[in-house]
Amino acid sequence: MPSKSEHSRLMMITRDVVIFILVTCLLLIIVEGLSSAAIASFQMLQDDSPHEVSQYDEYLGWTGIPNTYIPDMYGPGKFVRTNLRGFRNEDDFEITEPASKIRIICSGDSFTYGQGVANNDTWCHLITEHNDRLETVNMALPGYGVDQMYLRYLRDGTGIEHSIHIFAFIVGDLVRMAFKDQHEYGKPVMRIDEGALVVDNVPVPRWRWSISRLLSRADFRVVDIAKRVIKRWEQHEAGTPSTIVRIGPVAIKIFESIRQKCAAMNVVPVFVFLPTESDLRKEHSWHRWVIANMDALDLTFVDLTPALLAVPTGRAASFFIAPGEQAAGHYTEAGNKWAAGVLYESLMEIPQIKAQLAEK
Repeated sequence: MPSKSEHSRLMMITRDVVIFILVTCLLLIIVEGLSSAAIASFQMLQDDSPHEVSQYDEYLGWTGIPNTYIPDMYGPGKFVRTNLRGFRNEDDFEITEPASKIRIICSGDSFTYGQGVANNDTWCHLITEHNDRLETVNMALPGYGVDQMYLRYLRDGTGIEHSIHIFAFIVGDLVRMAFKDQHEYGKPVMRIDEGALVVDNVPVPRWRWSISRLLSRADFRVVDIAKRVIKRWEQHEAGTPSTIVRIGPVAIKIFESIRQKCAAMNVVPVFVFLPTESDLRKEHSWHRWVIANMDALDLTFVDLTPALLAVPTGRAASFFIAPGEQAAGHYTEAGNKWAAGVLYESLMEIPQIKAQLAEK
């Protein structure tokens, strides 16, 4: 049995070892943190990433960068190309609709933009492969809410001659209307004042865009954690009755405005609900709201959800990019092809569109 002095000496040695280990770990954490901060700061000071597809827009928050070509944006061969107007199209368009074509403008978010696939694999483009008399203009952008889709169509779409306007959205696009930012980027918000739609938070603060771009180039863990917390909170808010009560009337007013604008231009508006992978597991309260109001407003509405639920589970899963991969959760090439096929068949059942195709 060790003596009292030996025991004290052993305790001191143990204490010193523990202190040494703790200090060493703390120094490693500090060095790692400083190194990460240095790397992140260096990244933040670099020029814009060569993989940028959007730029600041004081009216919309962000819009497409014109004349962009990124050959491997989402992987080998999965390219992004934009035209002079910043639309995701191979070609530029004349203002006048070609005599031999029926032009369709596609409004939407990342699911319509085709995040995760090449230009020619987006459902908006693939519709043209079902009928060569169709010409599509892809005006969608990742992260857009229903409000931004509407505002971009008013500003950039109504001046281009077209016959059909597809307004495609997911549940998340309705929820985004409740916020002045999306993925930390500022955006406009809309409300109803004396029966009219009013746009607030415009011009969108440029500083929000600048700071968000800087942070997106850095790899700060605290920023990542904050994003996860915000996303979880937004998901919680998404289906709450208070959010639907607050945002629902604005969405209805937007849908009605689109119908009126299209009627004035002799354009057929088609509202499309695009199901996401979560729609395979449960029905969102927003989805029920959409169905009820589209029916009440007597709008031309195409809901792809029933068609997706009718697809065998294994095949339906192949329509979505797997977790952990770039653009996870978005439509794969197979998913875009499926959506284009179902949507084309639905379009051919609309009398006004059938009549237009018969005339040209």
